[in-house]
Amino acid sequence: MSKKATATEALVRVLKNGTCPNLSGKSTLSYRIGVNDAGEIMLQLVGNSNPGCFNNEWVKYADVQELLTKHDQGKAITSYALVPLYRGKSTNSPSFLFAVLKQEGLVQLSASKKRCYDRCSDAAFLASIGKLIEGKPAAVQAPKAKAGKNNKEKVASDAVAQEPAEKPLDVPDSKPSPEVAKRGRPKKAQPMVDAVVPQAEQAETS
Repeated sequence: MSKKATATEALVRVLKNGTCPNLSGKSTLSYRIGVNDAGEIMLQLVGNSNPGCFNNEWVKYADVQELLTKHDQGKAITSYALVPLYRGKSTNSPSFLFAVLKQEGLVQLSASKKRCYDRCSDAAFLASIGKLIEGKPAAVQAPKAKAGKNNKEKVASDAVAQEPAEKPLDVPDSKPSPEVAKRGRPKKAQPMVDAVVPQAEQAETS
């Protein structure tokens, strides 16, 4: 990347990262939309799922519209209209950028001529980018869901998440627990035997 391109990129604030298929539908492209210090909308190609090369320098959206207006003149247009933006650079870049325009709703397939496109109004595109420039509002925390037919699992998972990490230990009672009988056949009771107590010898009388 040239020093000029590096300096330009440093002055561009990225507003949106997007992906789209190329015009043939055989690869997926990655792109960025940003705004420079002068408030101009910028476009940049940043990735390709296939090995095809491309130029990744920022391009002014106003320059894109100027070229489309020049080639439009009530007729269908092709990606050839964007060739002046990448003169002497990768030949894939004009068609890749045109695919980005299609993704953003700025051009659409022509109903009258095959492999050609018609321009579309950019009002919706400019409105969406304007909101991104102003900044998105802070996200509002969603209320907790109540148990119901379709969200029982979610509520259960929320309850687990709120459960304390450590639980109090169970303290055993001081009373001894009754002994558990051992498995197996019970032993037969031993018969009681009367203890024989020897009688004391009678004392001899003289």
